[in-house]
Amino acid sequence: MKIFADVTEKMLSLLPEVVDKSVLFDTELCAESGDKNAILFRSDTAYELGGSGKPSVGSIVFTDLLSVRDEVILYGPDLNEITEDTPFAHLTFVSLKQKNEEELTYEQLKNIGFTAFQIYPKGYHIRISPSASKEQVRVAKDVLNSEQPLSFMNIGCSLIRAFKENDDVESVRTVFITKKDFDYRGLSALAQKAKRITDAVHSTLQLDELDCASCKMKPVCDEVEGLRELHFKMEKERR
Repeated sequence: MKIFADVTEKMLSLLPEVVDKSVLFDTELCAESGDKNAILFRSDTAYELGGSGKPSVGSIVFTDLLSVRDEVILYGPDLNEITEDTPFAHLTFVSLKQKNEEELTYEQLKNIGFTAFQIYPKGYHIRISPSASKEQVRVAKDVLNSEQPLSFMNIGCSLIRAFKENDDVESVRTVFITKKDFDYRGLSALAQKAKRITDAVHSTLQLDELDCASCKMKPVCDEVEGLRELHFKMEKERR
């Protein structure tokens, strides 16, 4: 989506030059599913990604700027190389088959965005706060001590598989960051901006009548190129 172009470019510019690990999507690499109602106690936890007050960032961005292939990328140590609570960021860039924002519906975007809450890898307990653009994860000791320790490659493939079950999704690139010297603060600000854009799009697609004077999304529409045009086109079609 063009309206995410600027924030996508800025996110990509923050990423380190060297990729530590990557893999193209492969269903054979998907993590073993766990019980969605399971509780992981601290005593059974090896560490927490984004825990102990460490930075944590989580964001889903709809974009057309990336190549059309499904890929998992890691910057920093993998799960079996981490020994303590550490900073963490998880970005997911989703490319849609429908390139025209004006043809999308509120339900389409809502269902796609909800995908991140529908995977439950065994021993990898995800806590997401969409309003704060944060993602924290408790990692169980037993999945790291197994013969084939759990990897971000497994988690990423599971997430991509879930997204690809939606017919509106063309491709997914999911990025994990665990480097201690990364600019998490800068990325967090961009994730918050992406969240505001998503909220503005949802409002535009969901509401029967739009009133700029009273809409809390007006500052976002004023800032992001393409949102205002989408707003007025949808309003014209409703009349």
